[in-house]
Amino acid sequence: MHEHIVRLLIEMGVRQLYTTGRATFKAVGRLAASYPLHCDVSTNEKIAYELALAGAYAGKRTACIVSTEGLYDALDPVMSSAYTGVAGSFVVLAVEETAEEITPLGFFSKLPVIVTETDEELEKAVAYAFSVSEEYKIPVIVQAFPGGYGDSAVTAPRGPAGELKDAFLKKEPGRWAATPKFRYQLHGELNDKIRRIRDAFETYEGNIVLPKGTTGLITDRFSRLEFYDEDASILRLATVFPLPEKLVQRFIDAMDEVLVVENYPAIELQIPDRAKVGSGFVDRGAGRPQFEEKIQGFTVIRDRLGPASSINMAHGIKKLHPDRNIMAVTFEDHFFHSGMPAYVNSLYNDSASVLLIMVNERDNELKRAFESYGVENVFDINEITEIAQFKDTKGPVVLLYRGMI
Repeated sequence: MHEHIVRLLIEMGVRQLYTTGRATFKAVGRLAASYPLHCDVSTNEKIAYELALAGAYAGKRTACIVSTEGLYDALDPVMSSAYTGVAGSFVVLAVEETAEEITPLGFFSKLPVIVTETDEELEKAVAYAFSVSEEYKIPVIVQAFPGGYGDSAVTAPRGPAGELKDAFLKKEPGRWAATPKFRYQLHGELNDKIRRIRDAFETYEGNIVLPKGTTGLITDRFSRLEFYDEDASILRLATVFPLPEKLVQRFIDAMDEVLVVENYPAIELQIPDRAKVGSGFVDRGAGRPQFEEKIQGFTVIRDRLGPASSINMAHGIKKLHPDRNIMAVTFEDHFFHSGMPAYVNSLYNDSASVLLIMVNERDNELKRAFESYGVENVFDINEITEIAQFKDTKGPVVLLYRGMI
């Protein structure tokens, strides 16, 4: 899939590409040697997003490739970029590698969001996203579903579209360092952009109506409808935000009842008249609710609020319930991204919870870090059953596990 996305971006005339994945970087090396494309591997998603955004500020056509889960780790620049806008164009390719989706992020950040399921949809969406970004001077997010694409049919790029433009940066203090007065003006500009993009989305060809019965299903992907009535009419919306309200209302008016089938209420919350509308939330097996997952006698706290957020959450829960066996679970990259200050804080406040880090190649770096913190109980474990021996611990314990739980 990496090569397919890189080929698309080359053909779209992208000049700067930033990613957090080395597989993507290798794909660039294989495909882009003779094209004017600069690519960097960033240490986290926030940096990748900011670098691509800076290039778009300077009039370049830029992109970044992150996971859907990783995009939530870049919320600081994501939330500001809708207001600042861009001078060139900027498309974010968010690849759905886990159960996390970015459909709620459009409504939250005010950035346009397009969802794709197939190879053909992705090609059309990327081209359309760049045209929207360039016309309305705003970043656009495209969610890609890896199950729908493959590298087997990847061909060499046809070559970049458009002319290579020189970078420029227009000095606009009211935009780049917005005080409340200027931010208010930018807010008005953004609202106008959203209205115009909503009108443009009314005719996007990826929004498909399949009329059948008088019961309607609205969804952002056909794959969600496997267990629903085959005789129902379907409105498949690729443009999740801003919602093409006229198209949606025409569909609802033609139905007796309508069910919105989505994992998060990103579409439903934008429908002005929901008198006929019900929710059909999809359980994608993302795991048990927080605080109900148990492993070897421990209550497991995972990174539900961001990278390494489990550390702060586990520390707080342990303080409230000192007799409960609490275990924070995170990844090595998450720990280095945001977990270090959280863990130092937990040590300062005498935390006694267990921290399990799933490691791949940075276990020695982790051991050196914990040694500098004065943590002596750092153990490598090979089997999940080994966790049980650390129940009722009275001090900080770190477990390094080369695997996934």
